[in-house]
Amino acid sequence: MTFILGIIPARGGSKGIPNKNITNLRKKPLLAHTIEAAKKSSLLHDFILSTDSEAIARCAAEYGLRSSSLRPPELSSDEANSVDVAIYEIQKYENEHNVSVDIVVLLQPTAPMRTSVDIDCALNLFFKSNTASLISVYEATTNHPNLMYYLNNDKLEPILEEGRRLKRRQEYKPVFIRNGALYIVNKEQLVDRKSFVCANPTAYIMSRERSVNIDDPFDLELAEWMMSRHPNESE
Repeated sequence: MTFILGIIPARGGSKGIPNKNITNLRKKPLLAHTIEAAKKSSLLHDFILSTDSEAIARCAAEYGLRSSSLRPPELSSDEANSVDVAIYEIQKYENEHNVSVDIVVLLQPTAPMRTSVDIDCALNLFFKSNTASLISVYEATTNHPNLMYYLNNDKLEPILEEGRRLKRRQEYKPVFIRNGALYIVNKEQLVDRKSFVCANPTAYIMSRERSVNIDDPFDLELAEWMMSRHPNESE
């Protein structure tokens, strides 16, 4: 059996929003939205919390997700990266449960509008693909790189050369932006290549409206508004 493990990384430190992962969104902690989506997935075999915070661990436990221990300090600093955290959690899980993890699904709490349907559809798409990883994305429109510039001595330089030529947005080649909602990767890619993203990952396309990623208070307000308009889509 191919064993699929979900990992919810939730560090205590946050500069944009203090205690971000346990800040309320739609009358429940931000973290709870991801826990509930993972619970409803029919394809995840198990999922765990990775945190360095007692407060986050207690919050997760209130929503039915208990963590066996906190991350070590070296994986809790600003310099710690998600790959090292995931590898640590995989090894700990395999030792504690005597099981070999094959596929990892990273579920960041900052993407509260990702649902259990997204998790399962993305996993099905991943298994149909021939790539080592999948990432969730949305199509760029107003933030297309043809509309972007570098600032050089108070003068603007187009990021893309075709931005100098193309005038109509209909001419733009579609580009896609990672939204942070889903990273799916096989263990070999993660452990051996130290990356969640292979050279040509499969894309799971989500709408721009459901791709809000919570980084600052404006994102939180936007998510609150979007979820109030489409409450069923975030359940």
